[in-house]
Amino acid sequence: MRTRPICVLPSASATQGLWRAAVIALLLVVVPTATEAASVTLAWDASADATVTGYAIYYGNRSGNYPFGVNAGNRTSFQISGLTDGQPYYFVVYAYNAAGVLSNPSTEVSKRVGIASAMVGDFDGDHRTDLTVYRPTTGQWFLLRSNSNNTLFTTYGWGMPGDIPVPGDYDGDGVGDMAVYRPSNGTWYILKSSSNFTAWTAQNWGVNTDVPVPGDYDGDGKTDIVVYRPSNGTWYILKSSTNFSVWTYQLWGAAGDVPVPGDYDGDGKTDIGVFRPSNGYWLYLNSNSNNASSAIQWGASGDTAVPADYDGDGKTDLAVYRPSTGYWLVVKSSTKNQLSMQKLWGTTGDIPVPGDYDGDGKADLAVYRPSSGAWLVVKSSTNNSIAFSQVWGLSTDLPVP
Repeated sequence: MRTRPICVLPSASATQGLWRAAVIALLLVVVPTATEAASVTLAWDASADATVTGYAIYYGNRSGNYPFGVNAGNRTSFQISGLTDGQPYYFVVYAYNAAGVLSNPSTEVSKRVGIASAMVGDFDGDHRTDLTVYRPTTGQWFLLRSNSNNTLFTTYGWGMPGDIPVPGDYDGDGVGDMAVYRPSNGTWYILKSSSNFTAWTAQNWGVNTDVPVPGDYDGDGKTDIVVYRPSNGTWYILKSSTNFSVWTYQLWGAAGDVPVPGDYDGDGKTDIGVFRPSNGYWLYLNSNSNNASSAIQWGASGDTAVPADYDGDGKTDLAVYRPSTGYWLVVKSSTKNQLSMQKLWGTTGDIPVPGDYDGDGKADLAVYRPSSGAWLVVKSSTNNSIAFSQVWGLSTDLPVP
């Protein structure tokens, strides 16, 4: 493997003026686990330009900065080894011609290597979101497992009336854990999948008015216990990397803000963020740039924030669901904050539940319809053209995720 560029990299303007061969849809096709540490596999679409003779991969530890390069030859997939465990990496692919002139770059994709991460709502470990509902009246979880073609379900009693479901990968085994937050006493009750859902832990962290916002804020592959306090805009974080003994807080938010944590910079760590319905602004702190702040306007009063990775580049995209019309309005990070998807999918009373239901690495548009207990999903793997419907739940159930 070569760890230096195959040729001098032209400036963006010079590249566009010389040659515009398209290289699109760069994807991470292997999700690294602890046993596959320090390597990733990339795949991309072949260019339609007949003058293309090969492809070059460039990468580095910061978005937009690629000091390392490798010649992939005339292939459309390549494994890069020798990476550092626990570090985020950002990748782009260029096509080149016989003269060694580079095309425009592909979409940037990112991954923190050597650390397992569970898919949102994946309780069986197959990297697909499962259809799951939580029944507040009884504290039961009903799971329709995707690894059995949605034919096998499991019921777990874990919770009581008033509890809030807060699933996540709290033990870092790459499989989602069932968990609830009890506002009445600020306690988190967690069933760890690594012990076959038989062991539980409890942690007192929060008060009655706090909003639970679990996520992997320290990038160790485990979900951290976190609450957002609307009364003062403060985030209280228990990092799993410090054995939950050290807590941090960050004042970020104002009255009326909705917390929207996500990995907006693609470094494998959950970033602190809020959506401000009063003016449609998203305000978040990028952990990869020492908590540098970003502010983008996307949405309007009455919209529901539905951030997720809709383009599969490893970064959370800004998105809103408009209950009044049933429209999804998505700004993909790969399109540099321009409208990249608008689709009518939903009706009055539906609850948006985006997730990766087809396992292609991209979030799918999905709604849960309480009136019928139906899940309506548009799969990104079919170019958002074919949907599936599955009845799973009652009118009073809460869809998870």
